[in-house]
Amino acid sequence: MLRSLAELLGYKLWAKDGHMGEVRDFLFSDEDWKIRYMVVDTGPWILGREVLISLEALGQPVWASKTFPVDLTREQVKTSPDVDLAKPVSRQYEERIHQHYRWPAYWRMNVSLPGYPTHIPPQVFAKQEEEDVESEEETHLRSTKELIDYQVRAVEGKVGNVTEFSVVVEDWQLRYLVLDSSEWLEEDKKILVALAWIGDIDVSTDEVAIDLTQDAVRFSPPFDPTLAVNREYEEVLYDYHGKPKYWQSIE
Repeated sequence: MLRSLAELLGYKLWAKDGHMGEVRDFLFSDEDWKIRYMVVDTGPWILGREVLISLEALGQPVWASKTFPVDLTREQVKTSPDVDLAKPVSRQYEERIHQHYRWPAYWRMNVSLPGYPTHIPPQVFAKQEEEDVESEEETHLRSTKELIDYQVRAVEGKVGNVTEFSVVVEDWQLRYLVLDSSEWLEEDKKILVALAWIGDIDVSTDEVAIDLTQDAVRFSPPFDPTLAVNREYEEVLYDYHGKPKYWQSIE
């Protein structure tokens, strides 16, 4: 089921022995658009500290109470390696935190995903400033908040900005970005853009380039964020743009 990431911000996390914090952000891998960690604010339990929690540690969400059970103790979280989220998260740090919690190392699994490339094209995120790299260890983690408000550029020019992402909660796979084109069209309109249709993300100019024309965006089926995205809507969206359907690869 597809859900809004913004909807999940503020959800409470409960360890085996009590409350441990609230969701503040998500980190995804720019190799496969899969969310790998929640960024959790542990205040007021531990004031001023944020920790990373792997999706491997989450239990079934309790949607009614907006909570995520976590298969950890508060002591495990309290003694976890500190992370400076003002810098990119290095693979070296991931090794440390996975050893601490005894989580499997996802980066060694090399699982390709239906409807996604085995590796995002090298031009995506390729223009990252060298000084942003924390160490020689390669890192592929990005904050979803980092991309909010990025300008979206179609083939001929700008068409709006990124306002949100949709995620499949069952496997934490990001599927769509929400494009707000109201400023460009001078009318309130939002559309979904599949992440497979992104051609380039330029962090030096805060721009996302998509493989769609301005007319394709202008007349794309509108997206209502108050309604659930179902397969019927996805059929209409993909048929309109003439794009291959990811679920057919899965089936």
